[in-house]
Amino acid sequence: MITADLGAHELLQANPDAGSWHSAAMGDSVLGELVVVIAVAVVSAALLRRLHVPPVVGFILAGVLIGPGGLALIEDRQQIELLAEVGVVLLLFTVGLKLRLADLWVLRRSVFGGGMLQVMLTGGVATAVAITLDRPPAEAVVWGAMVALSSTALVLWLLERSGDTGTAHGRTMISMLLFQDLAVIPIMLALPLLAGHAATPMEITLLLGRSVAVIVMTVVLAAVAFPWITALIVASGSRELFTLTTVLVAMGSALVFGHFGLSMALGAFLAGMVVSESEYVGRMIDHITPLRDVFNSLFFVSMGMLVEPQLWIERPLLPLAALGGVMILKALVAAAAAWPLLRSGPSVVAVGLGLAQIGEFSIVVATEAARLGLLPRPQHELLLAVAVPTLVLTPFIIGAGSRWARQRADAWLSAPAAGLDDHVIIVGYGLNGKNVARALRLLEVPHVVIDLNPQTVADVVEAGDLAVEGDASQKQVLRAAGIDRARGVVVTVSEAVDTRSVVDNARRLGPSTQIIARTRYLREVEPLRELGANEVIPEEFETSLELTARVLAAYGAPPHVVRREKEALRHENYDLLLSASGTAHPTLEALRDLSSLASLPVPAGSAVVGRTLRELDLRRCTGATVVAVERAGELQLNPSPDFRLESRDALVSFANGPALEALESVLERPAGTGADTNGDAPTVG
Repeated sequence: MITADLGAHELLQANPDAGSWHSAAMGDSVLGELVVVIAVAVVSAALLRRLHVPPVVGFILAGVLIGPGGLALIEDRQQIELLAEVGVVLLLFTVGLKLRLADLWVLRRSVFGGGMLQVMLTGGVATAVAITLDRPPAEAVVWGAMVALSSTALVLWLLERSGDTGTAHGRTMISMLLFQDLAVIPIMLALPLLAGHAATPMEITLLLGRSVAVIVMTVVLAAVAFPWITALIVASGSRELFTLTTVLVAMGSALVFGHFGLSMALGAFLAGMVVSESEYVGRMIDHITPLRDVFNSLFFVSMGMLVEPQLWIERPLLPLAALGGVMILKALVAAAAAWPLLRSGPSVVAVGLGLAQIGEFSIVVATEAARLGLLPRPQHELLLAVAVPTLVLTPFIIGAGSRWARQRADAWLSAPAAGLDDHVIIVGYGLNGKNVARALRLLEVPHVVIDLNPQTVADVVEAGDLAVEGDASQKQVLRAAGIDRARGVVVTVSEAVDTRSVVDNARRLGPSTQIIARTRYLREVEPLRELGANEVIPEEFETSLELTARVLAAYGAPPHVVRREKEALRHENYDLLLSASGTAHPTLEALRDLSSLASLPVPAGSAVVGRTLRELDLRRCTGATVVAVERAGELQLNPSPDFRLESRDALVSFANGPALEALESVLERPAGTGADTNGDAPTVG
């Protein structure tokens, strides 16, 4: 090898152009193979599309066709696999953008409860089966680890395409896949120990500590640095810079995790979850999705290249039996692990079918185990012969499971609102949902809560309220909450896509229902109104209104002036320049000069109702000067002496303490006790 290298070096010295030719030839080779991969993938996916077969199946079959076990059109498979890793990273980053750390905390029971149960049960049963088949104990444990892991990339891709990431079974599958990715770390640590390469407790402790430190560092940097960087990029107005920055965050996070021996996909996913709090998350998804789809198709092609059809040709019964056994085992165990979380037959079946395949990390474990001598070559080939067909079958199986779950969900959903009528449905039981529920409870208004988290639903029911567990964007869940008989629906979820889906279905199922939706940004108000929301509360604007009110109050503006300014801003679609009448707003200095103003309501049944200001002569008998009357939200400035008061008017007047008390006494005098104020109230100079 050294001699060959020296010969090449001498050749380059004699002919300097040979180096550039060699590099160009290598570049042409890689580019040519990439063109072949994409061309075959496009043709395969297009042909199968006519047969209504998912494109991912075409990508995998294209890999089988051009791989070493097929036509052997690709010699340098590592280059394609490198590009495929980019697709997986971008996929996991995009999925992370649609979840938040708060959502991960909500799913903690599913991740660390259901996920751990699924990995331990599947691995344990697979290990026991391997021992029963006379495999050595160490190899049996490797088989248990490989069978326990499913395909994060494929399942998430399918869930996203079908819109099931927000369903109960979809979120449960995501939770279990997250734990599987975390489980790869101890599994890879355990392989050298199984091979007899002992590691000291200190080495294991340091590795685990380093893993935790890398995770914390990534989360902190993404939370602190990304908003600052994004603000600068957006201010520049460059679309290209924004796209490159988004890709840099995804790939950089993955690279850091991979450098320290962790799952690169997990690093990209966590980074996506952290930056999902950004107001530009919609733009990120739009910019990164085309890149993700291109590279992700290369990932599925590279998986197909791993297949060696020779084993299926020579001994078809062995891989067929292994294929059926693995998928049945995984489906049953995953369904059993999901039952305590979902308590719904259709959803549990969907989870079991969705996690029945062997994943990409299983192949990573198998490769490392073969390198350490734990997995003989025939067993390694058997795993590959089984793994890829499970991936091909997954789109059909997971699609059937999801459809069946949606069709049968009505039969399993409890209908706590069966006896209710004219009630309120609260979608989401976060802080906003809890506050709405508390107010309705105090007013004794019947209401039903819809939430995805089973523990949250259990807590609501335990507290004595009615609740439905499920995704409110699904029609059967809204029906279980009695949408057709409800007076109102309050949507408190934060994600724009989920809010739109809930509002759309709620309007379709409840044409006369009052729908009030909360949204994070002002730009989402009109789309929600177009879908049927009667009222939309944008958080960012309501916050700005409250800040404005606090500033006015700090400068001495009286409460009725603050209320008027807030209503004017709302009425004008949040225009801070003009008032409702078209005149300029008073300055803060002018508002401060009004500090002696006070506003008093005219109670129903007051003796002053129906009397004019001339008849009452309030200034003479109380010392208060009426400068305006507020009626039905409109401010009547400098009312004439013939202005006649009505119930629920509010008198805005200059008044000091004694004058204010005297005016209040006059207004509170009940009808029938005399309407003449002369001499009945103390005169204040």
